[in-house]
Amino acid sequence: MARVEVDRRAAVERRLPPVSVKSGAPADGYAAAGKSGEHEFVPLTQVEFNQVRYLRRRQKSAIYGGVACFVLGGALSRFTLLLPLGAVIAVLSVVLWVLATLTLKRFLPGVDISANGRRVELSRVHGDFVVAVSALEA
Repeated sequence: MARVEVDRRAAVERRLPPVSVKSGAPADGYAAAGKSGEHEFVPLTQVEFNQVRYLRRRQKSAIYGGVACFVLGGALSRFTLLLPLGAVIAVLSVVLWVLATLTLKRFLPGVDISANGRRVELSRVHGDFVVAVSALEA
């Protein structure tokens, strides 16, 4: 895996070369990468995009399921085992959320914004993507 520096505006406006950052194959679209609240988009194939979407759904369902089980256990706490059972399921849901988040972070490239905010360094990208970016900037 390699590193490459790109213009942040190109990443935000989805103008990066249509080469997947993960596999180097022709990209079918873009997915958001980086920290939440930042809107840098990286090119991915449809299969890779589906994997990102799946992991993001797992994150949401783990949190929603954990909160729902904890609330349900609290609401039915007159039955002695339901509150601890709800708490155990909530903790397991948090663990699943953490695992999905770590997997998503490892799947997508690392995004580091420069101090002036004009450039973005993408790490863990495929070599063919680096070549495409170099050809585009030349």
